Amino acid sequence: MSDLKTVSVGELRQWLANAFVTRAQALGHGKTASNEQMVRQYRDELICRGEKIPELGLFDRDEQYEKGLYEQGVFNGPGSC
Repeated sequence: MSDLKTVSVGELRQWLANAFVTRAQALGHGKTASNEQMVRQYRDELICRGEKIPELGLFDRDEQYEKGLYEQGVFNGPGSC
């Protein structure tokens, strides 16, 4: 994977969506956990860059934002593992 500091905000947003969708649809616990970690890394990097990204946890979440991630994200797309 690229150093996250060199990736554009748009690309990070797409990677976040892809990892989010892959995490949600993965059948194996390892794949789910790996993509959950990627979602956190992308979110943290975006926040460091001043982007507003809501919580994506089970209880603290923005359902409208997550709906957008499901619409934009691609299972096993770039940025997912």
